[in-house]
Amino acid sequence: MAKKHIVGTITGVFDGALDGMEARLVRRRRLGYTVELLESKEPWHKGDIVHLSPAEFLIAGEPIGAMPLRDAASEAARSGYCCAPRCVSSS
Repeated sequence: MAKKHIVGTITGVFDGALDGMEARLVRRRRLGYTVELLESKEPWHKGDIVHLSPAEFLIAGEPIGAMPLRDAASEAARSGYCCAPRCVSSS
């Protein structure tokens, strides 16, 4: 069975140049979303990949911030590696 695509609307990015455009969520990242444009608007074209913050991509039918991102601290803790300068390894 095919995975259902998550579609949302872009808002407040590039001084409003992409406002209202629909995009498909490609992946969630630590700092935001990677989306694929579903329509064209010069100078962007359908299929272009754009990186957005959670505030710039509103997922259809869900409250703002409903899809949590992975933060760097939890990723580091899960992997057992910490890149923060104040972090001291317990080993």
